[in-house]
Amino acid sequence: MSEAAEPRPVVALGTKTARDALAARGLVLGSHPSGTALATVAGLIRDTANNVDEVQQRLLQRAEMAISQLQSVTHGRDRYRHGTTDGLLQSLGTEIDTLVARRGEAIQLLRLLTNSYADLSGAPKPASAPAPSPRRRGR
Repeated sequence: MSEAAEPRPVVALGTKTARDALAARGLVLGSHPSGTALATVAGLIRDTANNVDEVQQRLLQRAEMAISQLQSVTHGRDRYRHGTTDGLLQSLGTEIDTLVARRGEAIQLLRLLTNSYADLSGAPKPASAPAPSPRRRGR
């Protein structure tokens, strides 16, 4: 029985997120005259996307380390089997949690910035799904 190939993680997640968000509004991040609102927001998008990319890279590295350590347990090759068992993953789990939180916050900021950039550029709003109609209650 063959397994489907696992999707590869997105290393440049910030860059991809910014590009996709702008493309959804028909935009590409451009260069603008210094001192303008568009230039400022474009710079913030670039910086935030780079930050997300860096956090994502660190997160992927730490996750691979955790996977490796846990696989040694499943294969019976862990170094803790005959010694102390205080903290197989040690601070790695906490670091992964922190990186996931930082990445999430940075992606939210990136979405806010790309929406602001699109609004400043005068790009049309993306089509949204119709709001559900209110349900009437019987009395």
